[in-house]
Amino acid sequence: MDALVAGQQARRRIRPPEPLVMAASPTTPAAFKCPISLEVMRSPVSLPTGATYDRASIQRWLDSGHRTCPATRLPLASTDLVPNLLLRRLIHLHAATLPPSPSPEEALSQLAASHGEPAAAEKAVRSLAAKIAPEKGKQASVASAVAADLDSTVPALLSFAKGGAGTDARVDAVRILATVAPEMVPYLTRDGTEKRGRVKMAVEAMAAVLSAGGVSEDAKKALITVLVAGDLGRVVATLLAAGPTGVVVLEAILTSPVPDADVKTAIADRSELFPDLVRILKEAASPAAILCMAAAVQVRGRPARASMVRAGGVPALALAVAAAPTAAAESALMLLVEAARCSDGKAAIADDAAEVAAAVMGRMIRVGQMGREAAVALLWLSCCAGGGDRKMREALAAAPEAVGKLLVVMQGDCSPATSRMAGELLRAVRMEQERKGMVSSSYDSRTIHVMPY
Repeated sequence: MDALVAGQQARRRIRPPEPLVMAASPTTPAAFKCPISLEVMRSPVSLPTGATYDRASIQRWLDSGHRTCPATRLPLASTDLVPNLLLRRLIHLHAATLPPSPSPEEALSQLAASHGEPAAAEKAVRSLAAKIAPEKGKQASVASAVAADLDSTVPALLSFAKGGAGTDARVDAVRILATVAPEMVPYLTRDGTEKRGRVKMAVEAMAAVLSAGGVSEDAKKALITVLVAGDLGRVVATLLAAGPTGVVVLEAILTSPVPDADVKTAIADRSELFPDLVRILKEAASPAAILCMAAAVQVRGRPARASMVRAGGVPALALAVAAAPTAAAESALMLLVEAARCSDGKAAIADDAAEVAAAVMGRMIRVGQMGREAAVALLWLSCCAGGGDRKMREALAAAPEAVGKLLVVMQGDCSPATSRMAGELLRAVRMEQERKGMVSSSYDSRTIHVMPY
């Protein structure tokens, strides 16, 4: 019996070796991934709440105005970002166990062959983006690989940047484009039968680079430096002909610190600038066209203001006030204020008095404080300053709830100057309404939550 038990124990101790199963690649720990982008962190940083994020992702979260921790939803006592050096070291050690990443040429081939496969395209883009990180020192190799075949690689990157990938992945695609964007500037000035397609591709790439938040300022400045260094007249003409996308590039040039005052003045003084911007604004309701007008007026002042009025900017801007997104509508209101400061602008506003008054009053409460103050200044310049214009006073008096809306602005958080102008507008409106027999002597308004003036 003892011998039988001893044999069973021996069999338990001596087992055949188990087969070894090798994983295709080490599994990435969840702690290495950013809670926002769900990608492996490149520069992990911690918030005061203890949660760790990739620096680029959490910085975009904070820059957008959030003051809570995305993971815990707790309010942040401080927005200081503390580098998590231990986690970064662990991520680097983990990366060393992974198979070697493909070369830039191999990654671009994978991207070109990934039609209809977003995951494969994103993998190729991530591989390329990892090679242009500052600590890698390989940006030149990526740029040369992309530049070797711009006509195929740039459309592939643009298609991915516009697709359904995550925000960080799209930014990575644009960062790659930024390495070769200066190489495409000659496309804007060359002649040839293939020019149209290449110009469209180049302008789209430049607009993506100059409007992206994740692209370094140095890369944007490098692109603008090349843009203004050559045939500036042809570059501007080509950008205007490209429509709303080209205007994005032109506005970036006018607002960048790179070009000197003479270059910006030369752009603002071009005879076709404001007519083309007005055309684009009317055809495409382009917010970039409004911003480009504003930049040109800031650069050139009175001559640009007069050019804008002569080009038909007043009716186009009135339409934008009524229909554009809030930020663009506020810029349009401020441009109309500039127009109202000159006699030609006042005359143009009076010619479209009904449309301008309706657009301004319809949007006055649906913009921010800056937009409301610009709306009041525009109406005051048109209706009161220097005696004002009767057609504008009549149009303002006929606008629905004009009195109530002016009271809302006047009793809100506005500057003393705006409050004074609103008060004068109220008196002008009431006098005009009484002259027309539009109201009785008693106060009558559908706005019931403010006190009458």
